[in-house]
This record gives sequence, structure tokens and C-alpha cells, in this order.
Amino acid sequence: MKPYESLQDEIQHTLEAIGRINAALVRHEAQEAPDMLAIEQYQALKTNLTRQLLDLLAEMDVNVSLAA
Repeated sequence: MKPYESLQDEIQHTLEAIGRINAALVRHEAQEAPDMLAIEQYQALKTNLTRQLLDLLAEMDVNVSLAA
């Protein structure tokens, strides 16, 4: 198990990365001709980061269930 402070740092970094991806998705979706490949790649990255966040939270004994 990682030290508590290390987990907190990783959780914060992951949340910030998800926020940046959300902003990128908004920008790409708002374009007159959205780049669907970029949008799909950002969505996949967001899914992976969300899984990573859930794993980090589980290491802190915080269990979260998400609806699909």
C-alpha cells in the first residue's frame, strides 16, 4: 500500500487530468466540424483515468460504485 500522502497526490493529479480532458472534449465537440477520432480518444483516456481514480480511492479504502 502506498503512503497516504502519495495517494492523495495521485488522486489530485488524476482529477486535474480528468478536468483537462473534459475541457478538451468541450472544445472539440463545439467545433463546427468536430474531429470524432479526437473525441473518441479523449473519451477513452477519460475512461482510463476514471478507472485509475477508482483504483486509487479503493487503496484508501473508499469504495465507489458508478452507474454505466
